[in-house]
Amino acid sequence: MNATAAAAAATPAPPASLPWLGIVAVLVGALATTLTSRLTSIGLADVRGAVSAGFDEGAWIPTAFSASQMLIGPLAIFLGRAFTPRRVLLAGSVLYGLAEFLIPFAPDLRSLIMLQCLAGLGSGTFIPLTAAFILTSLPKALWPWGLAAYAMNIVLGLNLASSLEGWYVEHVTWHWIFWQNTVVAAPLFALYWFGLRRLPIDYDYLRNGDFRGMLTGGAAFTFVFIALDQGDRLDWFSSTLVVTLLALGFICMGLFLLHESTLDTPSVDFGLLLRRNVLLLIVLVLATRFMVTASNTLVANYLIQVRGLRPEEVGNAALWVAVPQLIIAPIVAWLLNRVDARFAIGTGFTIAAAGFLLATGITSEWAESNFSLALLLQAIGETLELTAVIYFFGHHVAPADGITFGAIIQTARLFGGELGTSVLVMFTRKSEQVHSNLIGQHIVAGEPMTDDRLLAYTQLFGASTQGTGASAARGAGLLASAVRGQAYTLSILDGFLLAAVVGTLAVVLVMCLREPPVLVNPAAVPALPPNENRKA
Repeated sequence: MNATAAAAAATPAPPASLPWLGIVAVLVGALATTLTSRLTSIGLADVRGAVSAGFDEGAWIPTAFSASQMLIGPLAIFLGRAFTPRRVLLAGSVLYGLAEFLIPFAPDLRSLIMLQCLAGLGSGTFIPLTAAFILTSLPKALWPWGLAAYAMNIVLGLNLASSLEGWYVEHVTWHWIFWQNTVVAAPLFALYWFGLRRLPIDYDYLRNGDFRGMLTGGAAFTFVFIALDQGDRLDWFSSTLVVTLLALGFICMGLFLLHESTLDTPSVDFGLLLRRNVLLLIVLVLATRFMVTASNTLVANYLIQVRGLRPEEVGNAALWVAVPQLIIAPIVAWLLNRVDARFAIGTGFTIAAAGFLLATGITSEWAESNFSLALLLQAIGETLELTAVIYFFGHHVAPADGITFGAIIQTARLFGGELGTSVLVMFTRKSEQVHSNLIGQHIVAGEPMTDDRLLAYTQLFGASTQGTGASAARGAGLLASAVRGQAYTLSILDGFLLAAVVGTLAVVLVMCLREPPVLVNPAAVPALPPNENRKA
């Protein structure tokens, strides 16, 4: 890279002329990205039916969107530096809006998945480049407000999706699961247009930039992500596809690291990972994303599987997490300018862990209202910890590392959510099997308590059932259903306990955080002398 390009890459971008529009853009972009992935998962049955896809085929619909986001994350480093964040975000919002508009018109599963991939590529630029915008274009006093907007909308989007999807299906049409994103893309385009500065294209970086390295790194993360996403359905290492994807992921990761090590000026500064606190902060981002996923997934699964509620009804419980964000996020932003971020991180994890512990009082009789206090505590804690972690993380990153920081946050966010979902699904499934076996050992034919329960169930159906033995069979089925309900409830309890343990361990990690290092101002570093043999 020549001296001009090196100086340009090291010099922080000038402040945006309308920084508050940039903050709103962060808010809307994070909400759109999170909401889209969650809506697709919740409304999957309706989408599968529209393209005549079975369960196994339809499982690739949400995977296509999220995997494409993972692929574009590292590439956003190259694209943002070459074409500037403003151009990439404008193109991303257009691609996202058009793809989401066309998805309901897809004639078959293949077309739908292709459009999902395009939508994922477009929206996958939002988080890395807008997170970079916060660090490079906003005054440090406004960092908490931008990051609070980002954290608020991840939590808000995950928990608002249930209510929206249920309302669309019940009152309008499932098409709006996708069309609403086109509606969001229009103001997002305007926010990027007016809120981000117009900077020239860096043609030198475009010619010599590390596109191959970023593509290889993106492919590595994508292969591993797909394996995690499909692993539980395909029975992990019993599946040739999962094993192949993991092998390809690790091979590409090795090639990526080898390639970057041969460059004099690699696009990804791996020295960033060696800076004080950085690895701990990445683990804390993963822990935060796990807890956000747990609070959303466990309650929704319980209400659907045990209480038999529809997505719209499940959304009533999720609103206890979503709605308070409008109050919690501004308070967190105000607080971070006045207290040590490490104290805020530890307090957030403690409050969230307390909310999960409170939820371990669950019984099979709980309804959505019983989760209110626990979910409110989780909402407060998760918003506080996520905002504070990223805010403290930002103090470890020089302005020249802004886009790399955004890509790290995007990768950790997606991997944290996917790891959280995979671990929770596998953990609760195994836990349910254990509890079902233990409960079943106490239900023995001929035992007085078992016979009394069966007799009560049989009498319950006796007046409304015709045919010899029909009422007894239905009574036995009801007893089996009660066992399954109890086993599933206990597995959800174990899931809450696991999330509380993760929160407690995170507090221990917070105690290991030290003061951030003093970073050298890149603008003060003299430019490197020209060197025609220097690799870009």
